[in-house]
Amino acid sequence: MRCPLNECAYLRLEDCSDSRPVKVEIFQALKEKLNDNEPALGPLRRASVAVTFKDPDAPSVLLIKRADHASDPWSGQVAFPGGKSQEGDGTAKETAIREAREEVGIDLGEDADFLGYFVSFRTHTGTLDVTPAVFLTRRDVEVRPNEEVSSYHWIELEKLMAKQSRSTYRIGAGDETRETPALLVDGLTVWGLTYRIISSILGLSTPER
Repeated sequence: MRCPLNECAYLRLEDCSDSRPVKVEIFQALKEKLNDNEPALGPLRRASVAVTFKDPDAPSVLLIKRADHASDPWSGQVAFPGGKSQEGDGTAKETAIREAREEVGIDLGEDADFLGYFVSFRTHTGTLDVTPAVFLTRRDVEVRPNEEVSSYHWIELEKLMAKQSRSTYRIGAGDETRETPALLVDGLTVWGLTYRIISSILGLSTPER
């Protein structure tokens, strides 16, 4: 069931250009960026992440810190719950719901409204097309992370949009290093694919697939 976004509450967030509080229809703005169309199949394997918001009056988004695993290319990184499409997943939405249930114990099919899909992103490895499926919880939910998740965090959108959260993250080693845009919030460093998704959804940057 889709959320009637035009009925969502107005929210007060900090404008990124100055310190004056401005009234932002954040979910109305989201509506214009999302769509119901199932992502087109391409040559790459598909994956989906669950971008889950709660509390329209003081909105936060759910992020996880992945546990350290040598076989996980995103080991130890801040991420959204999500993963590769599997047999039995009829849609990208179903992949996101299944992964959220497995990784953080939330049943988004029962406890949240599906707002729509954001544009898909290609991973830095060039091997996956990742579709963000966006949800808004209907009620308080209990997060129960599994062994793939070392911690979870509800991060306020106001903090993510604040100028002081913007930073860079250095990747690589030795002479082969480079800086990439990042957000520093609540002791977490958000970079890479998760940064690209968040900054695009919140309008901090233009979407880059």
